[in-house]
Amino acid sequence: MKKRSFAAGVVALAAAAALQLPSTTSAFADAPASLPSAGSSHAGPALDDTHNVPTNAVAGDVTFIDNVKGVSGYSGLNFISYKNYGYDFMFANGTGGLAIWSLKDRKHPALVGKLTAADLRRPGDTQDRFWEGENMTVDQKRKLVFLSRDPRGFGGTLTTGQSGFYIIDVKNPWKPRIATFQSVPAGHTSTCINDCKYLWTVGPYNTGTAGNDPSWHGVPVWVTDIRDINHPHTSQQALDLNRFDQLTDYVHSVDVDKNGVAWTSGAGGVRGYWTQGRHYDPVKKAERTATATDPVPYAGGTVVDPAPVSYFDHNSYHNTEKLGKYGKGELLYITEEDIRTCSDAGQLLIASTKGSYDGESWRSTPEKPFRLDLVSSWTAWGQKGSATTSASCSAHWFTVNGNIIAQGWYAQGTRFIDVSDPAHPKQVGYFRVPSGDPNVTAGSASAAYWHNGYVYVADYNRGVDVLHYDGKLAGKPDKKICWNSCDK
Repeated sequence: MKKRSFAAGVVALAAAAALQLPSTTSAFADAPASLPSAGSSHAGPALDDTHNVPTNAVAGDVTFIDNVKGVSGYSGLNFISYKNYGYDFMFANGTGGLAIWSLKDRKHPALVGKLTAADLRRPGDTQDRFWEGENMTVDQKRKLVFLSRDPRGFGGTLTTGQSGFYIIDVKNPWKPRIATFQSVPAGHTSTCINDCKYLWTVGPYNTGTAGNDPSWHGVPVWVTDIRDINHPHTSQQALDLNRFDQLTDYVHSVDVDKNGVAWTSGAGGVRGYWTQGRHYDPVKKAERTATATDPVPYAGGTVVDPAPVSYFDHNSYHNTEKLGKYGKGELLYITEEDIRTCSDAGQLLIASTKGSYDGESWRSTPEKPFRLDLVSSWTAWGQKGSATTSASCSAHWFTVNGNIIAQGWYAQGTRFIDVSDPAHPKQVGYFRVPSGDPNVTAGSASAAYWHNGYVYVADYNRGVDVLHYDGKLAGKPDKKICWNSCDK
């Protein structure tokens, strides 16, 4: 049944292509008239887009729905709900810049707006190539998109490039507008903190310039006050220092859980911080008020990986609920990125936070290291539907719905992993687009996002694939999916 459903979708789109329908596909023949809400002053037509049908895809309990390209392949997505239109819009950033789609038809996104890499160029740039904007963050209320600019973009290097972030005003998603560029000594990823009043910007490897201490191995957290988007202010004091056994190292991602705790992931593990409210500080041994610029340590650390140790935790998700024998808030789901050959590439790790609530990670040293207990690890290597050879198949960005993780695995595609038993994760679905067909763009899945019944996959090569998970959703469905920040 599932295979017939997948095949039917492929045949339908292939047939449309054979008939040489407009690039917006037959579903959007009336897009200019139907997309805007009645009487809206922000009306606009759908733009031409391409749809690469994966006739050679390998899938299990997953139905392919559509593919959209926009301006390039993508490293990250996010979503904003517009009450005045009555539907959501999807935003993606990649090497080509920013692309915006209407999700009035959730199965078939319609491209409505874009800012190309050329639009994002700044004085001194030598290439039209944005990099990299992983973990895209948005402000739902003010209708803002934040694009993190890595110094290696636009022809720059770690030591010569400009880093920081763009604030994009998308009140009218048909006409995105660059409101501000803020220069920051970090620029690989950014996350909204405290209802998007602040932005935590992190990474990449240390440049030794622009305010970063040359002794640091990687760039930590830099905090910017964005309450006034026309006049952002970046604090002069970096956060999350000495994270790897007293060494300041690369913070790659910040993920805010449903309790408002901000979890920093990178070299040396995952650490959680309260950013508002009164809390006991286990490092200073006193109760105090947490702020975005002076957070209170909560818990966390790194684990001893059963594979060759890299200690680079790419991103994380803190399960704030009880699951099986594991207590409420005990479990961390962690991506360990390690791009080598598939057989020993990075994995999905599940760790216990037990024993980490008294500042242990902040006191950890090479002589007396503190490590979290590893509950389990999982890799796509050797799983059903996996490629047996590939040079790029590490674990990457994921989102969680109930007890099902949807995760990008580069050339190993998108994997659906049931973690109902945290000690024994199991694959329950997969979708992979292999190379070999000159008419089909091969997949390199960066991130998978649950959203309103579908999974949207940001793919470095293909653009965005729209999938439907056909299996049973284990656990209680999440009313709110965390797309990097569950900040209330």
